[in-house]
Amino acid sequence: MSDKAVTAIYPKLVRYIKLGDAGRWERECIDNGIIRFGFGTNEDAKFDVCVQRDWNELTNMFIAEGRNQGTATRFTNETRIFFEDNSSTLWITFNGDDLWWGFLSNDAPAAHADGLGVWRRVQNGWKNTDINGEPLTKNRLSGALTKLAAYRGTSCSVDVEEYLIRRINGQKVEQVERALAARTEMIDAAIGLMRLLGPKDFELLVDLVFTSSGWRRTSVVGKTQKFLDLDLVLPSTGERACVQVKSKTDSKELAAYLEQLGDFTSHTRMFFVFHTGNIDQPGDDRVSIVGPDKLAVRVVEAGLVGWLIEKTS
Repeated sequence: MSDKAVTAIYPKLVRYIKLGDAGRWERECIDNGIIRFGFGTNEDAKFDVCVQRDWNELTNMFIAEGRNQGTATRFTNETRIFFEDNSSTLWITFNGDDLWWGFLSNDAPAAHADGLGVWRRVQNGWKNTDINGEPLTKNRLSGALTKLAAYRGTSCSVDVEEYLIRRINGQKVEQVERALAARTEMIDAAIGLMRLLGPKDFELLVDLVFTSSGWRRTSVVGKTQKFLDLDLVLPSTGERACVQVKSKTDSKELAAYLEQLGDFTSHTRMFFVFHTGNIDQPGDDRVSIVGPDKLAVRVVEAGLVGWLIEKTS
């Protein structure tokens, strides 16, 4: 992948291409910054016809090889797009978990040295990030796009062109932008709602947040040690954590709790949770500060906004 700065793209055409049967050319093409294309186009007769742009004759050649009219026409159309591309087509492919994209250079196709098809160079090499450097991995892309990885043919059009171009240009689609805005508003609202809770309900909310993420309470909320509100264990690892819950607090109060807790040797971590105040991260890596912003995100992710509304209505 090139380190050169990338500007926004505006292709005239978008094509998905499978690089060899079962992807056998993928690594070579990505590493060398090329696209390989088959259909016997390296053969002298076919190559000459392609260079001369005699596409009717190429269709006849495919039919003479035993293809039906429909298949021969499809092969010819795919070949024509590859040979005639003047760097205006966006080509994409998948390798591993990544989507790769690029534009062909204006160099003419050449027969490959191994005698299988032809190849053309990709301008500045294949890229697997958007123009801002964000990875284009399958788990970050719509299934309407990633389904192309299962396409059995050589190349095809992309029916979500607008979505793909926006993603490569680092732009969120309209629906995603609306969802992100709504999520931000929900998080802000959750902070306000948390500050309306009484101490016991806030403690219960914190308990619900931790248990929803896999922690299991080992003692009754509010009935534990003098300086400990929650005693938790993570069943998957056996890790134990203590939690101190405060409504309004500051760094001085945190320091006092840490001094009284000492080394808290029976626990591997301590969470200090609050909804109002400002605390700096202490020097002890075992201590995690969960302030209003972090807690509100966890509340939204755990689906507890409805619970908050009910408790504060």
